[in-house]
Amino acid sequence: MKKSQSTKSPEAQLLPLLKTPELMAKVCGIGENKLRQLMEAGEIEYLLNGNRHLLLDEAVLDYYHRAKVPVRKIPSKDKIA
Repeated sequence: MKKSQSTKSPEAQLLPLLKTPELMAKVCGIGENKLRQLMEAGEIEYLLNGNRHLLLDEAVLDYYHRAKVPVRKIPSKDKIA
């Protein structure tokens, strides 16, 4: 017997709009515990559905823009005279 092959490649799988901290940690690279700490501290928006905490991608991007370290401007050698 042949095994049935899935027609979807792993890249083609759709992710849900709202993600659990476990799934969001895999998608965004921020650890699951850090996401839970941010939710508890009120630093990241989430939706409480029963006992599940659900996150939007936009909430993580918003946190990123608020928490990122800006680039330092290094003077160019051309401008130094």
